[in-house]
Amino acid sequence: MLAAVASAAVAGDAIEVTVSKRGFSPSRVAVRKGETTRLLLSSSDTEHCFAVDALRIEKRVVPGRATPLDLTPAQAGTFPFYCCLESGEAAAAERGELVVAE
Repeated sequence: MLAAVASAAVAGDAIEVTVSKRGFSPSRVAVRKGETTRLLLSSSDTEHCFAVDALRIEKRVVPGRATPLDLTPAQAGTFPFYCCLESGEAAAAERGELVVAE
């Protein structure tokens, strides 16, 4: 199965990321180091969270409205993101990765 990948092609573009009990869509988000990217986080079912420990990000995502998150990564690499409200099998499904290119 191929993972969905999203990236901001032009400065100012927003990347829409939806989370549900089935996981994140897209599950892989590509951005560039030092460039500000806006993520529009939304939930298709219940309250969730978008967390990236390495970048000290934790954002609540509630159904019914988009939650903007502007990020400007200072380091390149691949960083896992996940829903910090889930545990067990649900937590395993609600994961993805943020890929920061030079």
